[in-house]
Amino acid sequence: MNSQYLLKSAGIIAFFILTIGQAIAATVDENLQRARTLIQGLEKKYLSNEVPIVIQKLEKNVLPNSILQAFALEQHLIIQSDLRNNALTLHRFGGSPSENVRQFFTRLVANEVKASEQLPALAQAFNISPRQVEQYQPLAGAQAYAAYTTWLANYALPAEIAAALLINFQSFGLNVGRMAKELKKNTGMSDSQLAFLVNFSKLPPGFREQAVNIVARGLASGVGESNIETCVRLIQSYEKEFWRALENANSVNRDLRN
Repeated sequence: MNSQYLLKSAGIIAFFILTIGQAIAATVDENLQRARTLIQGLEKKYLSNEVPIVIQKLEKNVLPNSILQAFALEQHLIIQSDLRNNALTLHRFGGSPSENVRQFFTRLVANEVKASEQLPALAQAFNISPRQVEQYQPLAGAQAYAAYTTWLANYALPAEIAAALLINFQSFGLNVGRMAKELKKNTGMSDSQLAFLVNFSKLPPGFREQAVNIVARGLASGVGESNIETCVRLIQSYEKEFWRALENANSVNRDLRN
């Protein structure tokens, strides 16, 4: 009697464990699909085909070198800021139980370190002197992006950061990829000089999958899709402002020198 009861109880317990496991698996799959759908919608909405005027002029070979210098000098400041921001996000989320989250934010830091090592060769190719680096006056519009990523690093959740950077890296990557192509064709710059641009021109392997998984994890924990979209919309707005600000780089720095 007791053995039959135990067998029956064990069977019931096994059934419930299997049912719960299937439910969890189904929930994970549902959140991953939600995340993929959300990201695809955000890409469609916020990845614009609009080509910045600066890139258009470069492709026509009429862009002054001073604007290219401004690009590199602004990036010098942004990379310094983003390196610290990414270190902060790693500090905030490096203890996450999710290996994917830990790897994602570790990768961000490593990528910024790499970019900081590659940028000097580009600056040298643009004939930027140490004195210019020291005296350059940054453009408010160009540095708005860095100010917002600082806000993200301090206050945003992993899902919001991952979605914002996934969309933005694609946008920035498209433009710097075009820059690298034109500079290679028109000036004969070497691969090492263009490494900074090429590095950002494509998403790192597995980056998209990591970001989608982090978004799925966030959705499962209650992060709102509208909050995620807000972060994407703002970072993309500041990205556009970066390129618009470069158009006025000459006048701003000329006024400051006079």
